Amino acid sequence: MVRNKSSINSFFANPEAALASYQESGFFIEENLFSQEECAQLIEAANDLENAKNGTYRPQMMPHRVNSLYLAAMRKPALAAILNKLVDGKAMGLQTELFYCKPGTRGFSLHQDNFFVQAPYGTFASAWIALTDTYLEKGGLIVYPETHKEGLLPVRKLALEKDSAQDPNANNEETIVPPQYQPFHANVPKGAALFIHGHLVHGSNPNQTNEWRHVLLNTYIRQGESFRPGNYAQREAIEL
Repeated sequence: MVRNKSSINSFFANPEAALASYQESGFFIEENLFSQEECAQLIEAANDLENAKNGTYRPQMMPHRVNSLYLAAMRKPALAAILNKLVDGKAMGLQTELFYCKPGTRGFSLHQDNFFVQAPYGTFASAWIALTDTYLEKGGLIVYPETHKEGLLPVRKLALEKDSAQDPNANNEETIVPPQYQPFHANVPKGAALFIHGHLVHGSNPNQTNEWRHVLLNTYIRQGESFRPGNYAQREAIEL
């Protein structure tokens, strides 16, 4: 697996350099935030969630509301310390989502998270936590470095059939990326978090392997800032 350049620094070894890298590129990969055991526990707990039991394996929205293990993962002190820096203030939890991404699952179309959340610029960020190794062929993330500097970009509607194993909002539209930006395929090792600026354009590849790609997505907002709860997500601020 090719090592990501952003993982050379760390928020714990060199926080100033790590924050500068995030602010410049719009994303940062912090390795070893979750242990192998923690990843295994979160995957095992996912088997008891509704969308595993009903056999769809559609991403499970807000698993922290039914299993405190996911709430503890959102509140993990190491994560909270980094998010405080990313949102430049006290971070509050906003959303959790568990992605199963079974073999053959379609990727998530290019988007900006703040298209859905509508928070003030710079106050919202996500932690995309790999519970298994992820890379291009295994549903890995596609990011467009520095696109967060553009603010919200226009979107175009898509006419794709629904993938029952993907988020229902995954392929409704896609962000139109200005031609000067180039994609970067992020390899995120098991236990690492890819931190994403709310305005960074990103998406994911289809899972072309015969393995499942489990990911826990946590999103955060600076305390006191406005956001869109959403009809599907029904977001609410959570004390960390």
